Amino acid sequence: MIKILFIKVNPIGTTNLFLDTEENSIEESRKLSANRDYFEIKSKGAVTKDMLHSYLENYKPNILHISGHGSDEGVLYFHDEENHKKELSIHMFSEFIQNYKPNLKCVFMNACFSLNETDNFVVTDNQAVIGMNSEVPNDTALSFSRAFYTSFFEGKSISNSFQTAVDVVGIDGFGEESIPVLIGNTNLQLNYEHHEMQIVEIVPAENFTLVRTKHQRRKRDYHILIGVTIFISISLSIWALLDIQDKAYALISFAPLGLLKWFKDKLDRIEDSLTLLELLETEIKKFMLRLQTPPIPASANDTAKNLNQQFWDIVK
Repeated sequence: MIKILFIKVNPIGTTNLFLDTEENSIEESRKLSANRDYFEIKSKGAVTKDMLHSYLENYKPNILHISGHGSDEGVLYFHDEENHKKELSIHMFSEFIQNYKPNLKCVFMNACFSLNETDNFVVTDNQAVIGMNSEVPNDTALSFSRAFYTSFFEGKSISNSFQTAVDVVGIDGFGEESIPVLIGNTNLQLNYEHHEMQIVEIVPAENFTLVRTKHQRRKRDYHILIGVTIFISISLSIWALLDIQDKAYALISFAPLGLLKWFKDKLDRIEDSLTLLELLETEIKKFMLRLQTPPIPASANDTAKNLNQQFWDIVK
């Protein structure tokens, strides 16, 4: 699973960048990709520096995407506590994110002047950094971002996705295709195809056989008890007919029949359990077949746990 942290920074007093539009277009690209289940996007808005720190520590993203504002003085803008802009040196920001390099493989700064001086940005060999070397029109930024992720979600490397996005911007006629900049490890490939997920062990077929056999035995036992109950009731009725003087036998003969309703309820529950077992077994078979066809859904473990819980609920 490749995790993308999408940070929206549009403080009071800055131009509205329609960041929700960019977020939605990236999410739409993910959903349209056959590899969509390999990616997870977490979006956060009105982010302060402290909040960014918290998100990086807790979420541990592989890609940090920051959409917002920068200036030619070498700063990025974040929110302060009152949602006004707060400057952060791009150089200091680059040093800060090195604390997360074991997980953080790519930093995408979709902000004006974010890489106007590449020497300001400290980058290691295992990271790629994308930014803008000048002021960039909002439409261009949106188009570039959408094109980059459309290619990236389809399995292209970061450098190939970057170049494709640059070409898309050029085709669109913005004339700003020289603004995006890529530095760092330009050959970086996030091989999500090789990310293996440890799936929670599902209830084996043997367990279904054991439970089904147990229910079938109980079902047989209740049928025997029903037969015995009816036999006793008929026997008492015959006895009462033979000894018509003793009316107590006539009343007693009906007593065993009161158990039949209880037996029927038990049998109905057993039949319901057997039906649910059959349906659940079919659902598990479909789930196991789904796991054999990559990509494995991100929700696979939750589904497995839910199926296991359904089994034990039936057993109870």
